[in-house]
Order: sequence, then structure tokens, then C-alpha cells
Amino acid sequence: MKKSLFALAALTAVAGSAQADVTLYGILDLGVAELTHAGNFSSTFVTGAGPTGPGSYQKLGTTVGMMNGGEYQTRWGIKGTEDLGNGNQAFFRLESAISAANGMISSSGLAGAGLPNKSASMVVDTSLNGQLFGRAALVGLSNNNWGTITLGRQNSLELDIITATSGGYDPVNAQMFSPINFSGFYGGGGATDSARVDNSVKYSKTFNDFVFNALYGIGGMAGNTSARSTGEVSFGYEGKRFGFELAAQEAQDSTNIFSDPSANTVGASFLNLKSFTAALRYQLMDPVKLTAGYQRIEWDKPSNPGADATLTQIYGYTINPTNATTGEFLGQKTYNIYWVGGKWQVTNEFRLSAGYYDAALQAGNYNTVNGFTGAGATPSHPDGSDQYLSLLADYDLSKRTNFYAGVMFDKKSGGQIPGPLATTPTNFNTYGVGIVHRF
Repeated sequence: MKKSLFALAALTAVAGSAQADVTLYGILDLGVAELTHAGNFSSTFVTGAGPTGPGSYQKLGTTVGMMNGGEYQTRWGIKGTEDLGNGNQAFFRLESAISAANGMISSSGLAGAGLPNKSASMVVDTSLNGQLFGRAALVGLSNNNWGTITLGRQNSLELDIITATSGGYDPVNAQMFSPINFSGFYGGGGATDSARVDNSVKYSKTFNDFVFNALYGIGGMAGNTSARSTGEVSFGYEGKRFGFELAAQEAQDSTNIFSDPSANTVGASFLNLKSFTAALRYQLMDPVKLTAGYQRIEWDKPSNPGADATLTQIYGYTINPTNATTGEFLGQKTYNIYWVGGKWQVTNEFRLSAGYYDAALQAGNYNTVNGFTGAGATPSHPDGSDQYLSLLADYDLSKRTNFYAGVMFDKKSGGQIPGPLATTPTNFNTYGVGIVHRF
């Protein structure tokens, strides 16, 4: 306790001496949810439950439990700015994701959870894996004329488009009631781990209502500068009534992690990613905003399997070398994702959101990432569809506090069914209510 107080006093003294503006902020979001064809609620997973069906857990039946972040991910953070004069500013942001239901730092819960599809608890890959500041850890400089540069751990550009830019181009934009908001697969351009980019440098510049962003994630692999690297660009227009965003990403040797039976150990797969996102918004009238989007995602074999095989740890977990796939993914796997919907501000306090989403998988010849058929085999896989209908109602008690109630209906078909066709359910429904408080 004395050490904590001493550290807090020291931080306060440093902030004061630098004449910096430092702010503590956060969001607490808790509620109760019911999921069909689900596993047990998890005490370690980010939201407590996975509403989109697939994941490294058993589908046991209907489950009721406490969800962490039904609408907004529960978080706390520290941010600060310093005026350097002549239109220059230095700033930083440290942001942590927490599970308010039990006070733990958010994680996937995959380490030690058993082999894939064996865990009884709902644990799924996420970009938040127990990092103290998993949502963001960055420092930057800005200039009124030249733009802004940031370094550290930060959102991918596609994740920003979905959840943040102009309030988000996701029509429902609620974590447990929108597939593109819940799963980092979409924000990461095909890999959840890529939704937030470590060791990255980002440049942003606004020209009137036009916005340009470029981001590069440094791989840091000895002898191979391209391994584990990411390159992203986006361009958009953010007017008062109309906006659009375009983004493209190419990443080498990205990871998806999955459960492993050993303590503090996970399995990992490596693959190359290419993705493109286009999104539109239109303020039809003052209380009604419409949004729509399209995303194309391509998986391909990793460019540097030899370098990938030397990676023994990720997010502080040990990678089990017998439960890792570095060169087994062959062929190309392609997804086309569509969404459309809108928000209606019915009164000053009450608003409704609705969205339709379809993640369509193209038929193709490819090996599954987890080595389903072994290296060298590229069997034919059918096309598939993963369709969602989401509805959300919000009631504001104040500018900082609101109630919400949401439903999401999910129907999968063909190659998007996550398991053997004869025994795997195809419909997954989520119902929930909760409360949000901001500070």
C-alpha cells in the first residue's frame, strides 16, 4: 500500500512539473445475457461469453450469466497532453481492458483451457491477452500543419473504421450484439490478434473534411525485416451529413492463437492477410443515421514459416511447438462481409439501432489453419454464410449513464458451420440487458 501511494505521488509530481494535462477516464459496462448453444460463462474471457458461435469451446446448451461490456468494452485509462508551443503538442494514452464482474485484466482465457473445442467455458482468441494496457499504449507528437505521428500499441485502421471513426461505421456498434464489433477478426483484417498492432508507427493528417492515415507494424524478427510486419492505409471524408472510409491492409505471418491443455501455454497458427474495407454513412435526417459497409479478407500461407517457427512466446504465453502451425496453411481462403443498418434517435433519451450482417465464405481449395488435413493437402471446401440480425435499444439517464437491451440472431450455413454438419448447431441467439457508466 505504501509503495502504491509513493508511486502515485511520484506520478503526480512528474505530471505537475511538466505542466501536462493528465486525465483518468473509463467505462464500466455490466449486464446479464442469455446465449443459446453456448458453453459456460468464462471468468477470464474479455466479455465473459462469445455470442458469435465459433470458438475453442463446447456447445453445451442455453446459458445465462453476467456479461462484461455488452455495449462498450469495460476499460480504464490515463491520457495526457503537453503544449510545446507553435502549434506543436506531445501526448500519450495508456488504456487497459478489465472484467468488471471479477476485477481481472481481460484476456482470451485460452491458455491451459484444453485442446481446441474441448473447453467447457467460452474462451476465444482476442487481441486482449492479459496486457496491462492491452487496448492502447502509445506516445505521439502533433503539429497543426504537418499532422500527427504515434508510436506503440494502437488500433488497426480497419478497427477504427468499424468502432471509432465518426461514432463507428457499425450500425449497432455494441460489443455483444454486433459480430463486427465483437470479433477482432474483422477489425484485424482477418486475424483477431491483428486488431491492435504492437510496435507500430502511425501517421494521420486531416485536410478540411478529408482524412488520411498510414500505419506500419514492425516485425522485429532477426534476419527478416518483413516477417511479422503489417502495412495499412486509409482515406476518408468526414462531413456533417455524409462520410466514407476506405482502408487496405497487408500483413505477413499474422497469428491466430487457440487453446492448449498446458498451463500458460497456447497453440498458434501463422498466415498472411490481405483485406480491404469500404464503409458509408449518411444522416438521412437529424434523428436517423444510416451506415453500410463491405470488407474482403484473404488468408494465404505465411511468407516466412522458418522465422515463425523461432517464435516461442506471444502475449507472455508459451507457444506449444507441437500445437503450432507455421507452414500447414495452403491455398487461399476468402471472405466477403457485408453490413447495413442505422440508428434512430427517437427522443433525447431514447434511441434504437438495427443492423444486418453477412460474412460469406467463398468455396475454395485450402487447408484449414489448425492442420485439419496435414501439411501438403488442399481439399475442396464449400461456400458458406454467417448471417446476423441485431437490434439494440438505449435509454440515457444522463450524459454518462445509460441502460441498454439487445438481441442478436445468428444463422450459419455451409462452410461457415463451425464443426461437423450433422452434429453442430446452426443457430446462435443472444439476449441481454445492461448498464453503462462513464467517468
